[in-house]
Amino acid sequence: MENPKYEVKTGGVKTVQVDGKYSVWTKKVGSSPTKMLTLHGGPGATHEYFECFEDFLPQAGIEFHYYDQLGSAYSDQPKDKSLWTIDRFRDEVEQVRAALELENFYLFGQSWGGMLGIEYALKYQYHLKALIISNMTASISSYVRYVNELRQKFPREIVETWEKYEAAGQYNALSIRKLCSRTST
Repeated sequence: MENPKYEVKTGGVKTVQVDGKYSVWTKKVGSSPTKMLTLHGGPGATHEYFECFEDFLPQAGIEFHYYDQLGSAYSDQPKDKSLWTIDRFRDEVEQVRAALELENFYLFGQSWGGMLGIEYALKYQYHLKALIISNMTASISSYVRYVNELRQKFPREIVETWEKYEAAGQYNALSIRKLCSRTST
Protein backbone atom coordinates (compact mmCIF):
# COMPACT_ATOMS: atom_id res chain seq x y z
CA MET A 1 0.00 0.00 0.00
CA GLU A 2 1.29 3.44 -0.93
CA ASN A 3 1.96 5.98 1.76
CA PRO A 4 -0.77 8.70 1.52
CA LYS A 5 1.81 11.21 2.75
CA TYR A 6 3.53 10.89 -0.65
CA GLU A 7 0.41 10.60 -2.80
CA VAL A 8 0.46 12.88 -5.84
CA LYS A 9 -2.35 15.42 -5.57
CA THR A 10 -4.23 16.07 -8.79
CA GLY A 11 -6.95 18.50 -7.68
CA GLY A 12 -9.52 15.95 -8.79
CA VAL A 13 -8.21 15.70 -12.37
CA LYS A 14 -8.08 12.24 -13.90
CA THR A 15 -7.54 11.20 -17.51
CA VAL A 16 -9.51 8.21 -18.69
CA GLN A 17 -8.46 5.99 -21.57
CA VAL A 18 -11.23 5.39 -24.12
CA ASP A 19 -11.35 3.17 -27.19
CA GLY A 20 -8.08 1.61 -25.99
CA LYS A 21 -5.89 4.49 -27.20
CA TYR A 22 -7.25 7.98 -26.50
CA SER A 23 -7.31 10.02 -23.30
CA VAL A 24 -10.23 12.14 -22.14
CA TRP A 25 -10.01 14.63 -19.30
CA THR A 26 -12.23 14.53 -16.20
CA LYS A 27 -12.26 16.43 -12.94
CA LYS A 28 -14.08 15.57 -9.71
CA VAL A 29 -15.43 18.40 -7.57
CA GLY A 30 -16.71 17.72 -4.06
CA SER A 31 -17.15 14.49 -2.18
CA SER A 32 -20.59 13.05 -1.56
CA PRO A 33 -22.64 9.89 -2.03
CA THR A 34 -24.78 11.92 -4.50
CA LYS A 35 -22.84 11.96 -7.78
CA MET A 36 -23.33 13.65 -11.16
CA LEU A 37 -21.47 13.43 -14.49
CA THR A 38 -21.74 16.41 -16.86
CA LEU A 39 -22.00 16.20 -20.65
CA HIS A 40 -21.18 19.49 -22.37
CA GLY A 41 -22.60 20.80 -25.62
CA GLY A 42 -21.00 20.84 -29.00
CA PRO A 43 -19.77 18.44 -30.05
CA GLY A 44 -16.54 20.30 -29.54
CA ALA A 45 -17.53 22.62 -26.70
CA THR A 46 -15.87 22.18 -23.29
CA HIS A 47 -16.71 21.69 -19.63
CA GLU A 48 -15.77 25.29 -18.78
CA TYR A 49 -19.24 26.81 -18.85
CA PHE A 50 -20.23 24.36 -16.08
CA GLU A 51 -17.63 25.82 -13.69
CA CYS A 52 -20.35 27.88 -12.00
CA PHE A 53 -21.60 24.54 -10.59
CA GLU A 54 -18.69 24.69 -8.15
CA ASP A 55 -20.42 27.56 -6.36
CA PHE A 56 -23.51 25.59 -5.41
CA LEU A 57 -23.48 21.83 -6.12
CA PRO A 58 -20.86 20.75 -3.53
CA GLN A 59 -22.56 22.96 -0.92
CA ALA A 60 -25.83 21.16 -1.73
CA GLY A 61 -24.17 17.79 -1.12
CA ILE A 62 -23.53 16.87 -4.76
CA GLU A 63 -20.21 15.54 -6.03
CA PHE A 64 -19.88 16.16 -9.74
CA HIS A 65 -17.47 15.31 -12.52
CA TYR A 66 -16.53 17.50 -15.43
CA TYR A 67 -15.67 15.60 -18.58
CA ASP A 68 -14.29 16.89 -21.87
CA GLN A 69 -15.41 14.53 -24.62
CA LEU A 70 -12.91 13.25 -27.17
CA GLY A 71 -12.01 16.11 -29.53
CA SER A 72 -12.72 18.78 -26.88
CA ALA A 73 -10.47 21.03 -24.78
CA TYR A 74 -8.13 18.99 -22.55
CA SER A 75 -8.96 15.64 -24.16
CA ASP A 76 -7.16 14.11 -27.14
CA GLN A 77 -7.95 15.68 -30.51
CA PRO A 78 -7.69 12.90 -33.12
CA LYS A 79 -8.24 13.76 -36.77
CA ASP A 80 -9.98 10.46 -37.62
CA LYS A 81 -13.46 11.47 -38.85
CA SER A 82 -14.78 7.94 -38.37
CA LEU A 83 -14.75 8.59 -34.60
CA TRP A 84 -17.50 11.21 -34.72
CA THR A 85 -20.57 9.00 -34.36
CA ILE A 86 -23.31 9.05 -31.76
CA ASP A 87 -22.76 5.36 -30.98
CA ARG A 88 -19.04 5.89 -30.32
CA PHE A 89 -19.68 8.95 -28.11
CA ARG A 90 -22.39 7.05 -26.19
CA ASP A 91 -19.96 4.21 -25.54
CA GLU A 92 -17.27 6.72 -24.59
CA VAL A 93 -19.57 8.01 -21.84
CA GLU A 94 -19.93 4.43 -20.59
CA GLN A 95 -16.15 3.99 -20.54
CA VAL A 96 -15.81 7.22 -18.54
CA ARG A 97 -18.57 6.16 -16.13
CA ALA A 98 -16.86 2.82 -15.52
CA ALA A 99 -13.43 4.42 -14.98
CA LEU A 100 -14.91 6.92 -12.49
CA GLU A 101 -16.80 4.06 -10.80
CA LEU A 102 -20.13 5.90 -10.98
CA GLU A 103 -23.24 3.89 -10.12
CA ASN A 104 -26.74 5.17 -9.45
CA PHE A 105 -25.60 8.62 -10.55
CA TYR A 106 -27.18 11.68 -12.14
CA LEU A 107 -26.25 12.36 -15.76
CA PHE A 108 -26.54 16.04 -16.73
CA GLY A 109 -26.49 16.82 -20.45
CA GLN A 110 -26.71 20.29 -21.99
CA SER A 111 -27.49 20.83 -25.70
CA TRP A 112 -25.55 18.12 -27.62
CA GLY A 113 -24.79 16.65 -24.18
CA GLY A 114 -28.57 16.29 -23.69
CA MET A 115 -28.86 14.30 -26.92
CA LEU A 116 -25.89 12.19 -25.87
CA GLY A 117 -27.47 11.69 -22.45
CA ILE A 118 -30.67 10.39 -24.04
CA GLU A 119 -28.65 7.94 -26.15
CA TYR A 120 -26.71 6.82 -23.08
CA ALA A 121 -29.88 6.34 -21.01
CA LEU A 122 -31.48 4.21 -23.73
CA LYS A 123 -28.59 1.73 -23.64
CA TYR A 124 -27.15 2.00 -20.12
CA GLN A 125 -30.09 3.09 -17.95
CA TYR A 126 -29.30 0.52 -15.24
CA HIS A 127 -26.35 2.70 -14.10
CA LEU A 128 -28.44 5.88 -13.81
CA LYS A 129 -30.39 7.38 -10.96
CA ALA A 130 -31.70 10.11 -13.28
CA LEU A 131 -31.03 11.96 -16.54
CA ILE A 132 -31.20 15.76 -16.51
CA ILE A 133 -31.51 17.43 -19.92
CA SER A 134 -30.89 21.16 -20.36
CA ASN A 135 -31.55 23.17 -23.51
CA MET A 136 -32.17 20.26 -25.86
CA THR A 137 -35.02 18.74 -27.72
CA ALA A 138 -35.75 15.03 -27.70
CA SER A 139 -36.68 15.14 -31.39
CA ILE A 140 -34.55 16.84 -34.03
CA SER A 141 -37.31 16.58 -36.64
CA SER A 142 -39.81 18.41 -34.37
CA TYR A 143 -37.12 20.98 -33.54
CA VAL A 144 -36.42 21.63 -37.25
CA ARG A 145 -40.17 22.06 -37.91
CA TYR A 146 -40.40 24.54 -35.04
CA VAL A 147 -37.33 26.52 -36.15
CA ASN A 148 -38.72 26.72 -39.69
CA GLU A 149 -42.03 28.04 -38.31
CA LEU A 150 -40.15 30.72 -36.36
CA ARG A 151 -38.01 31.53 -39.37
CA GLN A 152 -41.07 32.38 -41.47
CA LYS A 153 -42.02 35.09 -38.96
CA PHE A 154 -38.98 37.15 -39.96
CA PRO A 155 -39.24 39.70 -42.78
CA ARG A 156 -38.98 38.05 -46.21
CA GLU A 157 -35.75 39.93 -47.02
CA ILE A 158 -34.02 38.32 -44.02
CA VAL A 159 -35.27 34.83 -44.88
CA GLU A 160 -34.13 35.23 -48.51
CA THR A 161 -30.70 36.40 -47.35
CA TRP A 162 -30.38 33.40 -45.02
CA GLU A 163 -31.38 31.05 -47.83
CA LYS A 164 -28.81 32.60 -50.17
CA TYR A 165 -25.94 32.18 -47.72
CA GLU A 166 -27.07 28.72 -46.59
CA ALA A 167 -27.15 27.54 -50.22
CA ALA A 168 -23.54 28.74 -50.56
CA GLY A 169 -22.53 27.12 -47.25
CA GLN A 170 -21.57 30.53 -45.83
CA TYR A 171 -23.13 30.26 -42.38
CA ASN A 172 -21.19 33.16 -40.83
CA ALA A 173 -21.50 35.61 -43.72
CA LEU A 174 -24.00 38.01 -42.18
CA SER A 175 -25.12 38.53 -38.63
CA ILE A 176 -28.79 38.74 -37.71
CA ARG A 177 -28.13 42.15 -36.11
CA LYS A 178 -26.94 43.55 -39.44
CA LEU A 179 -29.92 42.08 -41.26
CA CYS A 180 -32.42 43.39 -38.72
CA SER A 181 -30.88 46.86 -38.68
CA ARG A 182 -31.24 47.01 -42.47
CA THR A 183 -34.94 46.17 -42.38
CA SER A 184 -35.80 48.47 -39.46
CA THR A 185 -34.46 51.67 -41.06
